[in-house]
Amino acid sequence: KQNMILRNLMPVPVSVAAKAGEFHFGAEATLRVNAPLLTEGMIEEYKGLWNRYGMRKNALRVVRDERLQENCAVLCAAENDCPALGAGDEYALTVTEKGAFVRGESAVGLLHGLFTLVQLVVPVALDDRPDYALPAVEIHDHPAIAGMRAIHLCVFPETTLILLEKAIRLAGMMKFTHVVLEFWGTMRYDALPELAWPKHAYSKEQIRPLVRLIQDLGMEVIPMLNHLGHAAQCRSCYGKHVVLDQNPGRALLFEPDGWTWCISNPETRRVLRALRQELIELCGSGKYFHLGCDESYSYATCPLCSGKDTRKLLADYLNELTGELAAQGRRPIIWGDQLLDTTVWKHPNIATSRPDQRTHEALPLLDRRIVIADWQYSLTEPKAPTMEHFMQHGFDTVICPWDGHGNNEAMGEAADRAHAFGFMATTWDHLPEYLRLMPTVAGSCWNGADFSAEKRGQCSWTELATMLRKVMPQLPEYHNAGWIGREVLEFDDSVRRHF
Repeated sequence: KQNMILRNLMPVPVSVAAKAGEFHFGAEATLRVNAPLLTEGMIEEYKGLWNRYGMRKNALRVVRDERLQENCAVLCAAENDCPALGAGDEYALTVTEKGAFVRGESAVGLLHGLFTLVQLVVPVALDDRPDYALPAVEIHDHPAIAGMRAIHLCVFPETTLILLEKAIRLAGMMKFTHVVLEFWGTMRYDALPELAWPKHAYSKEQIRPLVRLIQDLGMEVIPMLNHLGHAAQCRSCYGKHVVLDQNPGRALLFEPDGWTWCISNPETRRVLRALRQELIELCGSGKYFHLGCDESYSYATCPLCSGKDTRKLLADYLNELTGELAAQGRRPIIWGDQLLDTTVWKHPNIATSRPDQRTHEALPLLDRRIVIADWQYSLTEPKAPTMEHFMQHGFDTVICPWDGHGNNEAMGEAADRAHAFGFMATTWDHLPEYLRLMPTVAGSCWNGADFSAEKRGQCSWTELATMLRKVMPQLPEYHNAGWIGREVLEFDDSVRRHF
């Protein structure tokens, strides 16, 4: 019974103790809750989730009940006795023969406990008289990385809204705290219309439902716009530039090759400020804004920038952005590679700056309100010396792995042991295949150094596919099912490594 319970839970909770007995309920169930910060949108999303975990044969009625203690929920029981929270618990959950009881340390903690509860539902009969069972169990849970547990989603012209919804729903169920949205020429702006491909970009009205979904699953949206490198809003390997391919007359916004924004041009700063504001208004309330700033290969190469002290130019720019965002209650996040000296960090798998740019010398000059996202995609040992380097300089730092199981596991353990500010999973152009990695990612940042072999081995591809069918509204069309819209692929290197 213990193994059966563990097999159904992603990520695996810290403490799971199976008990004798089980609780049964039928086609209709009532959940009483007292959580003022649990919004109606959260409740509606949970009701839909409950129905899909019941194979669409059941319905959940949710009633607000102020007689319960705050951030408590009771399923199908007259008693109000929710479990006590242990030291450090984010939530506690108990199922007895009388019903289920969940307590959270906050509204989001309660929501996470309810996500665990619905994963325990076992259909017994799905005929005209549906029957469901919940195994008797006691669960106490908290994340190893208690700060930011984020997933970074890129929206490319080939990225469908359905694929984004799948990633968001899986991230919510796996108890992430933040979703970073980065648009690669795929969002229509008022301040710079050329920053969107005419036939391959989404309107704000199309993106808003995804923003609401992120919030209704208990997560915060982090808007992202590159403010230095990657100004082309396209991958360098294919030679596109979303702005200059449409309007070469905008060339002075960028360094001569178009790859990097010209930060000495006042018009560039004005445009970026207006674009930031559009994204903030779209993405709603939040504490962060991701400024990118990685891989600025052509930094300070134009006539306006090249004669300046490049370290001071960068520091002044980032500190000015920090002040502007702080006035809006936000902190900037930047990638860390430009702040690492190639002559010091000689490991071939560590991303660093170009030595001639001297951008690493800006590090001591930067405002400590900046959060550094240290992307290290090849490290497979549970130690991230660059993360510790940034932390020693007084910066809140999040470690950022990519799409390897070993990389994610190692960086989760490293972040846990170093008490890092957080963990940011990156997906880039691998999002379709990346969905299969998400149980590993969630386990890495939820269990950290305690990500044991037992907890690693809980989810096969078929089990993840089952979960995907439950978290998503029904998608019977061939191209929308699963995580890739095909059955036969060309086996290039980016796909082959997953098989």
